[in-house]
Amino acid sequence: MKPNELIERYASGETIFSGLKLAGINLVGADLIGISLNEADLHSANLLFAYLNRANLSQANLAGANLSGASLNQSDLSGADLRSANLHGVLLQGANLRETDITLAILLDANLAGADLRGADLSGANLTGACLRATNMRQEKKSYNTNLQAANLYKADLQGANMKGVDLTRANLSGANLKEVNLRDCDLRKADLSHANLKGALLTDANLMGAKLVGANFSGANLVRAKMMHAEVMGVNFQSAIMTHVMLSRANLSQANFSMARMNHADLSRANLSGANFTEAELVEVFFARANLTGADLRNANLTRAELMSANLTGVNLRGATMPDGRINN
Repeated sequence: MKPNELIERYASGETIFSGLKLAGINLVGADLIGISLNEADLHSANLLFAYLNRANLSQANLAGANLSGASLNQSDLSGADLRSANLHGVLLQGANLRETDITLAILLDANLAGADLRGADLSGANLTGACLRATNMRQEKKSYNTNLQAANLYKADLQGANMKGVDLTRANLSGANLKEVNLRDCDLRKADLSHANLKGALLTDANLMGAKLVGANFSGANLVRAKMMHAEVMGVNFQSAIMTHVMLSRANLSQANFSMARMNHADLSRANLSGANFTEAELVEVFFARANLTGADLRNANLTRAELMSANLTGVNLRGATMPDGRINN
């Protein structure tokens, strides 16, 4: 079908065009609000600045299509193929993208606020500067999770998103806004979260092994049972964070701020904690075996039953701290 015929039939009131073969069609700027193109073949189509609000594109083939600047708010793209598509600046607010294949797609500055991305594959996609506020990526079951492996989310806005169980291994989240995001059970191994804002985020049982967290803000975050071994955590802000049973062995935590953090039963063995701030932190039964605490500030910290025997305590400030044996250090 040629573009003019499709547009004329749509203008006359016809909206259902399911399963059509429209590969490479040119629909630049076309007004096709509410159209049904489910299971249509639109690969390599040019839909630049097209109006496709509330369109049904479920199971459609849009691989390599140009949707740059298109409006797809509240559209249904569930199960669609968007591999390597150009979605630069696209509007996808409230869209249904469940189980959609968006691998290697370009989504620079795209707006996906409130979109449903459960089970979607965004591995290798470029989401630099994209808005993903309040998106739903929650893992429904073990074998059904959103895939953001090696995705580029540099300076993306994910505030309030539900990302429980999402695969973010090797993803670039540097400078991203992850304030109050649900990252419970997330796989963030070797991800780059440098200078990201994770204030008040939920990271219970998250895996951050080998992650780059330099300069990130985790103040008030929940990191209970998080795995952070071998992570780069220099200068990170953990003020007032809940970090009970967190695993930080061999992590580089120099100059990190743990003031008023709750870290009972944490594993900090062999960690580099030089110059770290632990003022007023709860450190009950923390395992500091062979940790480097050179120049650390532990004023008024609670170290009841903590393991400090083999730690390097050179230049440590313990004024007012509750020591492992329960006495107050003066």
